[in-house]
Amino acid sequence: MKKLLGTIAIAALAMPLAAQAADLPPAPAPAYKAPVVVPEVWNWSGFYIGINGGYGWNETTGDNSCVNPLGAVSGVGCFTAQTGTLKPAGGLVGGTAGFNYQMGTFVWGIETDLQWADIKDSQSVTAPCCLPTLLTPGTLSTSQSLDWFGTVRGRLGFAAGPALFYGTGGLIYGQEAVSSLVSFPTGVTYPASASSTRAGWTAGAGIEYAFNPHVTAKLEGLYYDMGSQTISATSTVPGYVSNTTFNYQGVIVRAGLNWKFDWGGPVVARY
Repeated sequence: MKKLLGTIAIAALAMPLAAQAADLPPAPAPAYKAPVVVPEVWNWSGFYIGINGGYGWNETTGDNSCVNPLGAVSGVGCFTAQTGTLKPAGGLVGGTAGFNYQMGTFVWGIETDLQWADIKDSQSVTAPCCLPTLLTPGTLSTSQSLDWFGTVRGRLGFAAGPALFYGTGGLIYGQEAVSSLVSFPTGVTYPASASSTRAGWTAGAGIEYAFNPHVTAKLEGLYYDMGSQTISATSTVPGYVSNTTFNYQGVIVRAGLNWKFDWGGPVVARY
């Protein structure tokens, strides 16, 4: 009997406590912390080799003039001067090698390339004349060809993940072949030609993209300037000289594919 009474008393005391517990708000769920997303930082440092191809344009060139025996340009007895007879253009293909070094988001490096080129043009225009014995118009035939060229350039860029935006500039050198011929039906001619290895400067910009730790593709444009050259020819008519000036300035646009060594893949930035 005593045990029964004790049990009833405990139950009576527990009931208000249970009711109080039922009125309490539910316990908060455990806090969930989202994982920190760490951006990838691509490692551009290392040596690379590649191939490239594109197209080039030379500025209008091939100005021609005559100097008479008194030294006067387009003087008495000269044929009519011609301006800008050529617009050389054509394809190019070659190989590339270089090295990059990355410091933070900045990438600097050096690159060299050697290209086969077919940037050329040839034209024939009328050359009105002049001396009493050459009243029949003649023909001015000119040609210019950039057969090959190479560059050695510095590069400075900004890395944005797998993309690299860069500027570049340095030395350009190449083989230029030019010719000029003024001829008349009477047999009077002014032949001249030259072939030389030129050197000058080049500068431009581009973008390079990394598809994976070893393969990148680039697109770039360069302006080049290798000076100018004047070739002269004397005629069977004493004292008369034909001068033709060729300018070696133009633009190159090309795309390339590179293979990078010792890349190491993308690395995760540390905080």
